[in-house]
Amino acid sequence: MKTQNLKKTITLFSMLLCIGVFAQGPPGGQGGRGGGQKGQQRSDRQPDASQILSKLDSNNDDKIDKDEASKDKRGKISEDFDQIDSNDDGFIDLDELEASLNGKKPKGMSPKKLIKTIDDNGDGTLNELEVAAKEEIHLSNNFKTIDTNNDGELDLKELEAFLANQEKPKREKRD
Repeated sequence: MKTQNLKKTITLFSMLLCIGVFAQGPPGGQGGRGGGQKGQQRSDRQPDASQILSKLDSNNDDKIDKDEASKDKRGKISEDFDQIDSNDDGFIDLDELEASLNGKKPKGMSPKKLIKTIDDNGDGTLNELEVAAKEEIHLSNNFKTIDTNNDGELDLKELEAFLANQEKPKREKRD
C-alpha cells in the first residue's frame, strides 16, 4: 500500500513539475503570455540597414568608410568591417550592410573574399568539396567551366575571370 501511494505521489509531483516548466515558454520570455510585447521591443531596438547607413555616413556618399565605421557606438561595424565589405572596395554599401545584418552572404563578393570564406584547408584554392560544403551553388554548377586548367581546383585567376564574365552581362543590361 505504501509503495502505491509513493508511486502516485511521485507521478503527481512529476506531472506538476512538467506543467510548470513547459508553461513558462522558451527562455527570453518571447513565447507564451506577454512575450509578444517583449519581442516587439527587442526588434525595435535594432535599426535597419538604411538607418545605420544614414547615421554613420557623415559625408553623404551612401557608403561607410573605415573612419565613419569607427564612429559606431557599439564598435561592431568597425570591428567586422573587412567581413562586411564583401567586395573589398574599402566601403560598406547598403547591400553589404543589409546582408550582414540578416546573416546572408552579400552579392558581388570579391574572388579573394570567396577564397578566404570557402577555403577550409588553407591552400589558397577551392576544390569541389569545399565549394559544395559551403553551399556555393553557383560555383558548384559551373565548377568545370571555371576550372580552366582542369586541375580540380579553383584559383584566384580562374575565379576573377569567371566573376568578371558574370558581371559583363549585368552591366550591359543596365546601359
